[in-house]
Amino acid sequence: MGLNYGCQTRVYVTEAPSEQVKFKKILVLAFKDVTMMSGDAVDTRCPVCGRVFITGEVAGGAANFLTDQFIALLGRHTDYQLVFERLTAGSLAALYSANQTTVAAKKALAGEGRENDADVVLVGFVYRFRERIGKGYGVESPASVAFGMHLIRVADSRLIWSAHFDETQKSLGDNLFQLGSFLSRGGRWVTVEELATSGLEEIFEKFPKPDRPAYGSERTIIKSNHEGHK
Repeated sequence: MGLNYGCQTRVYVTEAPSEQVKFKKILVLAFKDVTMMSGDAVDTRCPVCGRVFITGEVAGGAANFLTDQFIALLGRHTDYQLVFERLTAGSLAALYSANQTTVAAKKALAGEGRENDADVVLVGFVYRFRERIGKGYGVESPASVAFGMHLIRVADSRLIWSAHFDETQKSLGDNLFQLGSFLSRGGRWVTVEELATSGLEEIFEKFPKPDRPAYGSERTIIKSNHEGHK
């Protein structure tokens, strides 16, 4: 392939607060690899918002990578109190059952938040996390990423914010409208982690922020009664 390439960026905020939402303590649940429940290359419904996605290959460690990166963004650029938790296999099965309604899932997630004295619960799902095949200046197959994130208010189990990122890198000749992304990524084919990080940063820009963000501090609490944060 030639050297002219960019990206087709697809970031959607499908649920945004109609008024200023104030909260201080966030229970952050680890991202869930949806393909472990539904398989690859199938239509699957988001347990929280009900939106349908086509799943794809999800590389090992993808869920941990997305979780760690977004926690780092929150820790560096906001003054929210963060509580991290990896749910047990039994809890995951109960929350994300194929027969679970979105209303029931949100109530169950709010219940987890209530147990941790949190104001809101942040949960994410990864649908595709495919590494490029090739090098920075020539690939057989580009990196491709799709994931969604949701914020549920504990008090009333309401979904108050929801965003999705879905991008597969394209040649610049195929998509001239993405010149900005092409230049910002150094004019090369990016890795899946670089693509995912870009998506997380774009979504973070749309995430509800406190009035006075703090920079450079870490306030993450690791739950000792569940699997450790790696």
